[in-house]
Amino acid sequence: MNYYYITGTSSGIGLALTHQVLSNDSTYVVGYSRRMAVSHHRYKHVQIDFSQQGAARGVEIPYFLNAEHVVLINNAGILGDVKPVGKIDNEQLEKTFMVNTVSPAILTNRLLSLYLSSAKKITIVNISSGAARHAVESWSGYCASKAAIDMFSLVLHAEQKLDETSKVKVISVAPGIVDTPMQDTVRKIDPRHFPQSERFHQYKQEGMLASTEQVAKKIVELIGNPPNNPIIDLRLL
Repeated sequence: MNYYYITGTSSGIGLALTHQVLSNDSTYVVGYSRRMAVSHHRYKHVQIDFSQQGAARGVEIPYFLNAEHVVLINNAGILGDVKPVGKIDNEQLEKTFMVNTVSPAILTNRLLSLYLSSAKKITIVNISSGAARHAVESWSGYCASKAAIDMFSLVLHAEQKLDETSKVKVISVAPGIVDTPMQDTVRKIDPRHFPQSERFHQYKQEGMLASTEQVAKKIVELIGNPPNNPIIDLRLL
């Protein structure tokens, strides 16, 4: 049996990934989010808010003794307070890093500790962003927190290369411009605080947004055939 642990399953890419994975009868999903949006006999929901300090350290990670392939998809993410540095709400800045960097790192650490001795194969998928690799004005918290998870992925990948028998694969995926609730949020930002506002309105108007279903399908394909380089931009595939 293959077991998937997916964060942010209530909407967007996380919800699409959950439906995609559950279409395979040999999979079971443990989903993490603030609200439950999936009802399925092979789905277990864990209600959690990863923006809270200590949430990732204490959240339930069910252990399955018969797990052959274990997959953790750190999908949950927030944009944070979109303002120039010096005007950002400090509490929102802290929450941005808690959700986008700290929680994925802790969940990865906990899951590997739990399954390294029993699962035949482990795959870690971190949902990153093109903003991790290109500076965007007023997105300092988002850009930096996603860049940090890219580097965390690179370090984990480097560690596995030291062990020829390693069963762990890691992928950090920039999904591209996707039609998600986060995109809705971006389009509502006051242009006075976000110089690139018009560009994101054009993405929607010109039909440039990928569907969550398209993105989920590509990510599942990557899990089945992980690349040698863990830093991936789906738009280039």
